[in-house]
Amino acid sequence: MSDKNEFDLVIIGGGPAGLTAAIYGGRMGLTTALYEGTGFGGLAGTAPKIENYPGFESIHGLELTEKMREQAGKWGATFFYEKVSAINPKEMTVTTSAGDIKAKAIIIATGSKHLTLGLPNEFDLIGNGISYCATCDGPLFRDQVVATVGGSNAAGLEVIYLSGVAEKVYLIHRRHCMRAEACIADEVDSLPNVVPMYNSIIEEAIPKDNRLGELKIKNIETGEITNINVNALFIAIGVEPQTEIAKKVGIEIDDDKFIKVNKKQETNFPGIYAAGDVTGGIRQVTTAVGEATTAAMNAYLFIKKGWYGEGAS
Repeated sequence: MSDKNEFDLVIIGGGPAGLTAAIYGGRMGLTTALYEGTGFGGLAGTAPKIENYPGFESIHGLELTEKMREQAGKWGATFFYEKVSAINPKEMTVTTSAGDIKAKAIIIATGSKHLTLGLPNEFDLIGNGISYCATCDGPLFRDQVVATVGGSNAAGLEVIYLSGVAEKVYLIHRRHCMRAEACIADEVDSLPNVVPMYNSIIEEAIPKDNRLGELKIKNIETGEITNINVNALFIAIGVEPQTEIAKKVGIEIDDDKFIKVNKKQETNFPGIYAAGDVTGGIRQVTTAVGEATTAAMNAYLFIKKGWYGEGAS
C-alpha cells in the first residue's frame, strides 16, 4: 500500500477521546490518522459550557475540542473528514471512501449520538426549527420563543444558554422536576424568561410554512393538552453509544450496547482498542481523555513490541 493508505495508528472518531489519542500517537512518534465522518469535537464540542475540565474554570465545548485538535495537528496527526464504514480485525484495516487503510493498531472512539423523540415529522423539521445543539443553532432564534425538552445536566445547560439568547424558553420534562445537578437546576429556576412545563411530554410538532410553528404538549398527570407557539425546539433527552461498526465484526458489546474493554482499553481483538463514551462507564470529557491516553500508550507498546503481526486471538 502507498504511504497515505498505511499508518501505525488509525483512530476512528474525532471527539475528546479520539483527539487525545491522536495527541499521544503523534507525541510517541507513530504515524497517526484520525477519521471523523460528521464533525470534529463530538458531543463535547456542542456543549455550551464545560465547567469540570481541569485547568479551565469554564470553557465552551467547541473551544476546548478545537484546542485538542490543534495540539494533535502540531504533533503530526493527519485528519480525514471521512466515515469509516468497516473494520477488518484480521487484516487490521479500516474501510473508507478512499479504500482500505492499513493500521498496526486501531482505536475506536466513535462516541455517542443524540436520542430522538420519535415524533412523526421530527427528521423533516431538523434544520427547520428542530435542533439537538443549542450553541450551534440557538443564535438563529435570537429574541424569539423556543423550547427545550429534557431534564439532565445537558438540558439544563442548554436552557441556561438559550435564556440569554431567546425571548422566552419553555422547558418541557416528563418528571415533576429536573434531574440535573442542584447548581444547574437552581440556576434554571432563577431565570425569569424560562417557563417550566413539568410532568409533560411533546405529542406533536406542528409545522407552519415548512418550519416548526407549534408544539402540542400533554400533561401526563392531568391529561390536559396545551399548544404553545415556538420558533424552535432543542432536544436534549440523552445519547446512545455508536457501536454499529464494532458489532459488525464481532467486537464484544455489553448488554447496554457499549464496547467491552480490559484495563488496557483493549477489545477482544488484540491491537484494537476503544475509549470514551463508546465504552460506557462515567461518560465525562475527563474520563474520555484518560481512557484515550491508556489506549494510545498501550497501542504504542503493542506496535513497538511487534505484536500487531500476530493477528487476532
